[in-house]
Amino acid sequence: MKSKKSEWTGLTLEQVFLLKSQGKTNQKTQTNLKSVRQIITENLFSYFNLILFVLAILLISIGSYENLFFVLILSLNTAIGIFQEIRARNTILKLSLLSEAKCFVIREGIEYSIPIDQLVLGDLMRVTLGKQIVSDGVIVEGKVSVNESNLTGESHAISKLEGDKVLSGSFIVSGEALIQTTAVGKDNFVEQLSAKVKHLSKPNSEILTSLKKLLKIIGIIIVPLGLMTFYNAFQTSPHDYLPDFLADTTMYQNALKKMAGAMVAMVPSGLFLLTTITFASSVVKLSKKQTLVQELYSIETLSRIDMVCLDKTGTITSGNLQVDRFEFTQTETNLKYQHKDIHNIIASMNSALNDQNPTAKALDTYFKEKKRLKVKEILPFDSSRKYSAVTFDEGTFAIGAAEMLIKAKNIKVKKEVETFASSGKRVLLLAKGGTIKNDKLIGDVTPIGYVLLDDTIRDSAQETLASFAKSGVAIKVISGDSAFTVGEVARRAGVAEADKILSLEDLGDDELIDRCENTTIFGRVSPVQKKLLIETFQKNGHKVAMIGDGVNDILALKQGDCSVAMASGSEAAMNISHLVLLNSDFGSLPAVVLEGRQIMTNMQRSSVLYLVKTLYTILLTFILLFTSKIYPFEPLQMFLIETFIIGVPSFFIALEKNDTIMKGKFLTKVFQLVIPGSLLVIANLMAVYLFASFWPDITDGEISTVGIIAATFAYLLVLVNVAMPLNKRRTYIVLGALIASALSFGVFGSFFKLSTLTIPSWLLLFLLMETTYVIMSVFKKELIKFWP
Repeated sequence: MKSKKSEWTGLTLEQVFLLKSQGKTNQKTQTNLKSVRQIITENLFSYFNLILFVLAILLISIGSYENLFFVLILSLNTAIGIFQEIRARNTILKLSLLSEAKCFVIREGIEYSIPIDQLVLGDLMRVTLGKQIVSDGVIVEGKVSVNESNLTGESHAISKLEGDKVLSGSFIVSGEALIQTTAVGKDNFVEQLSAKVKHLSKPNSEILTSLKKLLKIIGIIIVPLGLMTFYNAFQTSPHDYLPDFLADTTMYQNALKKMAGAMVAMVPSGLFLLTTITFASSVVKLSKKQTLVQELYSIETLSRIDMVCLDKTGTITSGNLQVDRFEFTQTETNLKYQHKDIHNIIASMNSALNDQNPTAKALDTYFKEKKRLKVKEILPFDSSRKYSAVTFDEGTFAIGAAEMLIKAKNIKVKKEVETFASSGKRVLLLAKGGTIKNDKLIGDVTPIGYVLLDDTIRDSAQETLASFAKSGVAIKVISGDSAFTVGEVARRAGVAEADKILSLEDLGDDELIDRCENTTIFGRVSPVQKKLLIETFQKNGHKVAMIGDGVNDILALKQGDCSVAMASGSEAAMNISHLVLLNSDFGSLPAVVLEGRQIMTNMQRSSVLYLVKTLYTILLTFILLFTSKIYPFEPLQMFLIETFIIGVPSFFIALEKNDTIMKGKFLTKVFQLVIPGSLLVIANLMAVYLFASFWPDITDGEISTVGIIAATFAYLLVLVNVAMPLNKRRTYIVLGALIASALSFGVFGSFFKLSTLTIPSWLLLFLLMETTYVIMSVFKKELIKFWP
């Protein structure tokens, strides 16, 4: 809270209390985060959980308790999924508090900083450059330019004067105003339009989209295939009448067990759990690196980027500007000013404009003269024109980008500016002349001199840029500053090909589109041009991440495949970004990219393990429907594969460090391994049936035993294939799965309902294992090795 003299006193605290009791506050009606109830409900009452629950009841009804191990796995999956999602949600909420948007209100003549949801109807709200308007209202004092692109799609700034209405969801581009709120909460225009409009867009998660499509297909076919498996058991039984079959306890129970075994095996029950755990764990890990992940799946999106577009100020540089000196222009002019005059002019302009950006603060620190000239009219800074102006009794003065003030009329000034800029200075031109009309400075202006500012390169900039380059990510620096200044700073920071510079002043869109791919440094870029650049890069096939911190970055941030904002920047940028760097250091970003690549590559590996089981079960069940055989395994017998070869290994693989870029479509890459693995397991099982048809002495129990051992061995080879190339960690994973399977079959064979094998069965088993190994080796085009 801070005291501030004002003729506006605002509401009394008693009025505020009354309005809050009436519910007339700016509470959000929607949020981007799931509620705890939603998380619990979605995890508990999923479609597949319902199917498995029904199967569990059926197995309990026949007393087949030993086949209920899948219920334990189901319960653990659900509990862990709920825990991890709630944990990630709480982490996001805690970090959000650190970057929570505030607004300034005047109550009883005192200015307060309050959370936006504490704003009440009729409050007087003060807004400045970079702030988001959080509630509909009317300007009662001041003048601002607002960007309403979130609401209307129009990117140009709109001037708002006293008496004009302003809408929540828009951003202050320039100026300062006092606004009286006319609507709050759900009554705001933006809330009626869409509660999501003023917030971040959902990233396109290929993993989530692919898995949802796949599970939808599985969900459609699983019930019919399960019922057909049961019916097939009836068809192959000696009973012609279904009630007689149901009355035959032994046959009915065996059919029910086989049906349950097939349906349980079809469900990739741990796959969504693993996805949730992986992303949620990443959110928690990244929070320790001061990175707020506002949308869970944006980590994946960032992992697929091959280009990063960033501003110079606040990213490569610290954003803490300092005025180095003022230099009079060397060109001949009739204007004769002393340094004291310059200090008075700039100090008066800065006071009149009342901006709070880093440049204004640097000017305020350096030009400290107390004498103030009388203000007659002001033209606030606008990112599209890149200058501001103030009219005093002594005339109109402007300060900003030299190229925009003098255009091409003064070649000498341009050369002087380029000389300063090439040394890394940020250059502002102070000029006199012209008149303010229709939010523009018209007429001739005469240059007076240059304000030279320094901005230090971040300590982490070189290392971060080198990390991106090593990862194959292209860097494009897009800035509103002089292209020469940006180029020099980028060169010192280690940006590759920083000599490929392009200034966008007076550059047409067509020429920009033609030249952007072969350019690294872009100067004098307007907000609309930033967005155009991102769009063009995307059309050229790039996945683009945009890093920004200011209002002028909003359009580009919204356009990017993944948007990253600095917490020290504007609220506008943070509100629509997928990631917020709380320490405002983009040196944290490579860790996020690495985390995303780890997720994508490892989830691709882990998904293969789950989907091989699903696909081969579906195909095998379908094939057996046309034979006199029924599905051979009970749920208990699949426990080994599901736990020791799929569940545990996939968990360790998913959390392994991995910076490999996953190329191509997620499902396409996955099924390149799933299909051969599934066919291999099916071939094993069909070979068992074929052999048994020529050896009638082999019992059904032996067929099931040989089948499950052969299938487990084939699955072990699939695991090896997924884990290739084997390193120390993955070798231990494979050996652990092998030992666990061998012990289970050898020591607990009776528990898993394995029959004693005769010599022909052993011969068949060894033949299948050898054949499987050779087939997999041929597929891999090399003999499988169980060591690095």
